[in-house]
Formats: sequence, structure tokens, C-alpha cells
Amino acid sequence: MSDTSHANPYRVYWVTWGILLVITVSMLAAELLHLPRWFLIGFLVSFMMVKALMIGGNFMHLRYEKANLAVMVFTGIMVTSLILLAFITPESWNVMHQTLR
Repeated sequence: MSDTSHANPYRVYWVTWGILLVITVSMLAAELLHLPRWFLIGFLVSFMMVKALMIGGNFMHLRYEKANLAVMVFTGIMVTSLILLAFITPESWNVMHQTLR
């Protein structure tokens, strides 16, 4: 039988923080690589979703909750994201067209 009384209870938080740091640095570095805009946006959005899932699961303790609570939080995040996308997309088209003139 292994002795777990000396295990670090904060290990999961430190590992999560380290992974989030690596993801954040890679997202910042991706901008410096001058990738095509469509690929960069897809890359950034996908890693933002991974970060949101990690933060929600580990720091907000959603991975220990019942599945219906996690689904409710996920649904709220998706609805908020769609609303923001609906407002930001037309504005981004206006900014892009003004920049190209």
C-alpha cells in the first residue's frame, strides 16, 4: 500500500497552471509567425476553448460535479460566445474594409 499522506494537494493546480502558461506563450508566439489569418484565428479560438475547459474543470471544480451542471455552464459559455460573435463579426468586417481602403 502506498503512503499518500505526503502528496502535494496542490499538484493538479500547479500542473494546470503550467499547461495554461505553455498554451498562452504558444498563442502569443503564433502571432509572431505571420500565419494566414484564417489559420491563426482557428488556432487561437481552439486553444482558448481548451484553456476555458481546463480552468472550468480544475479551478472551478466542475470536473467533480454532476454532468448536468457542467452542461449548463458549457451551454452558457457557448450562448455567450455566439452572442459576442454576432456583435463582433459585423464590426470586424467594417474595420477590415476601412483598413483596405
